[in-house]
Amino acid sequence: MDLKKIKDTLTEFTKKKDYIQGVVLVNEDGELITKPPIGDWDETTTYIIAGIMGQLIQRICQQLNWNNTKEIYVETEDGYIMLLVCAPSIFLLVKASSNTNRGLLKGEIALILANLQTDINTISSTKDIEGGNGKGVGRW
Repeated sequence: MDLKKIKDTLTEFTKKKDYIQGVVLVNEDGELITKPPIGDWDETTTYIIAGIMGQLIQRICQQLNWNNTKEIYVETEDGYIMLLVCAPSIFLLVKASSNTNRGLLKGEIALILANLQTDINTISSTKDIEGGNGKGVGRW
């Protein structure tokens, strides 16, 4: 995995889309893969949000006997927080402002996910990723 290329891709994505306020890759334990978070996000808040969303996914999946979570998002009057699967055990966490619509946001994120998945899948397992479990599958 070329973290520099991934960070450059995420930085460019954030700069081109004024409604994207922050992005970061996280692993299944809520640890940041791309440090520091890119955009208008402090690291502590990002860790907390990643952890909360991870716990929410785990609880929902346990309660409903579901697996293979694809995405989860929170929409408020102030904006969006989205957690999306990039690859097994790797998730994209996005903070976006409310001055866009959900369709455009999801479309733009789908484009960046395709690029990230290509860059991420250049490794054979997640053991090379900080905090990865090496199994290639996520708990979320």
